[in-house]
Formats: sequence, C-alpha cells, structure tokens
Amino acid sequence: MLQTGLGKILQFIFDYNKINLLLVYLIYYLVRCPCKPELFYCKSKSERIQLMKSLHKKHMPLFLFHFGFVQTILQLFRPVKNLLYKTLKIEAPQNGIIVLDLCDSPASKNVLLVHGFNGSSNSKYIRGLAYILNREGYRVFCFNARGTKTPLDSEIFFHIGWTVDLNAAVEYILKNYDGSLELYGFSMGAAWVTKYIGETGLDQRIIKAGAVCLPFDFSEIEKYFNQSYRMKFYNRILAHNFFRYLRRNKEIFEKAGLDFKEIAKCTNIRDIDNIITKRVFSFEDISRYYKDESCVQHIKNIKIPFLILNSKDDPIIPESVIDKEECRKNKNILLVVNPWGGHLGFLKNSLENSLADDIILDFSKYF
Repeated sequence: MLQTGLGKILQFIFDYNKINLLLVYLIYYLVRCPCKPELFYCKSKSERIQLMKSLHKKHMPLFLFHFGFVQTILQLFRPVKNLLYKTLKIEAPQNGIIVLDLCDSPASKNVLLVHGFNGSSNSKYIRGLAYILNREGYRVFCFNARGTKTPLDSEIFFHIGWTVDLNAAVEYILKNYDGSLELYGFSMGAAWVTKYIGETGLDQRIIKAGAVCLPFDFSEIEKYFNQSYRMKFYNRILAHNFFRYLRRNKEIFEKAGLDFKEIAKCTNIRDIDNIITKRVFSFEDISRYYKDESCVQHIKNIKIPFLILNSKDDPIIPESVIDKEECRKNKNILLVVNPWGGHLGFLKNSLENSLADDIILDFSKYF
C-alpha cells in the first residue's frame, strides 16, 4: 500500500512538473517567438517594401520546434506536393553534364532554383518553393549540380565559388525560352547565385535574384566550425555528406590519381578540400581559396534587385558572418534577417509552411 501510494505521489509530481514546463514554454512561445524580420534596405525602396506583407507580420514558428538546429532537421521531413518534372540534360564546359528539372508553364516568367550543398531538385526546400511558384504561373527550372543526378565524366566537379555550370544553365534558359529570368539559391547555391550576379555582365532579361541562408564568407565560417564540439560535429556531418557525393563518382577520381582511402579518413571539410578540391582546381592554399571564392566581395557589384534571407539561429551560418553594412550600402539589396528559421528551415505554424517561400514570392512580385 505504501509503495502504491508513493508511486502515485511521484507520478503526480512528475505530471505536475511536465505541465509546468509546458506552461512556461507556452508563455515563452507566445511572448518571445512572434517576431517581425529585421530589414536592411535603401530608403528609396520603402514603398515597395510596404507592399511585401510577409515582412510586416509577426510570424509564429513551429510550436515546440522553433529552435534553429531543430528547424534545420525538420525541414528534411517537410511534406511537399508532387511535381511533374521534365528533365533536361545540358552540356557544360570541361566535360560537364548538368540536369535541369522543369516545371513548365505557358507564362513568360522563368525562375531558376539552385540547391545547396548535398542537395538536388529533390530537396524539400526546392520542391516546396517550385510548387508555389509554378502555381503562381512561373516556369520553374530546378538546377542540379554536375555529379548529382548524372555521373561525372571527368574529375571536375564543383567548389564553393563554382559558377561555370550556373552560367551554362542560365544561357540555356535564355536561349530556349522567352521571357524574364529570376534566380534564387540556397546555402552554397546562394553563394553561387550571389557570386554569379555580382561578377557577370548580365543579360537584361535577368531581372531579379535572391539568396537564402547565404554563407557570406567561407573563411569566417571555417573558423566558426572549429570553435566548439557542437560545430565540429556539424563539420563532421558535412564532411560525411561530401564524401558520399565523391564516392558516387569514385572510379573517375581514382583514375585521376586521387587516394580514396585518405579521403575516407577525413573528419572535416578542410581535410577533404586539401586532398581533392585543391588538386582538381589547382588552388595553392585552402585558406586563400575560402577567402577568394567567397561571395561577400561581389555584393557591392550587384546591379539588379537582390534578396538575402538569413536567420539569427542558423547553426551553420552564424549571425556574425552576415555583412549587414555591405548589404546596406547597395541600393539593390534587401537583407532580411529573421530571428528564427535555422538552416533552410523557416517553418511556420506547420511543417508545410515556410516563411522563406512567402518572402521570396513577395519579393518577386513587389520589389
């Protein structure tokens, strides 16, 4: 009897504490989580900014799952609509084959979406946005980096500043389809788009572009990866994903004389870059490579309306890397920094709804 009574008391205390914790979190969620994004833009764009409703609401992140690292993981399980893709294979320089997956539309508005590291046109953030844009009447092209959906034909793959294949995709679209073109990249794809828009003399039909979770400066991010055990853990995961990509094309790399046994031992991105990226692309120094190939230096040269969307709680790209002043100097740039969102998450009140999708659609329509 005594043991039964004690068990009931302990169970009551345990349940009472759970309820208290839930109430504390609920108060925190309702008071602290609803936030408007922080905006950095030229005052001459104020009227256009006012039309973008997604920037002026207090958005609620996914209940119980608003933390950055959780949003980063949950976006992998985001339910998205099925899309009818038409697959286009395009030749690129240096024996490259890239794949564009097309969601067609009779409209003359074209959008090119560029995935991030270890992504593809099958990534949930790509498919979710592609569905929304296609529903709004856009013809949507989803980029796949070489070696992602087709085997490599040579040891040339890509690196953090590789815009050769992006240029090939843009040229193909402009040559074969009428109408305007917008480009939106995510994570490493965001770096490619930013660098491409800033370094290239653009065709007049390219009217807008944007970057979600932009890694402004890879040299600073690499330092950040070595600051704690948590970041070293993320670095190890990224290195593992990098190795999986390379392993799919193992025979090509071994023919080029690269030692896969050494690559398999690597536990961080820098070690892999030292073995393979440095050799394939003839970089003399990896630290110099991270600095020279970063996109932050190209922001000042952007001459079309350009959206940058990052989150303060991104576990991969810290807020300290976001160059707010450099963005503010360029009248063409709208920088949006959201308090929550993680890396490529931005999940709102359900797994299906992404704030990033809302902001990109508003930007495309009004900025």
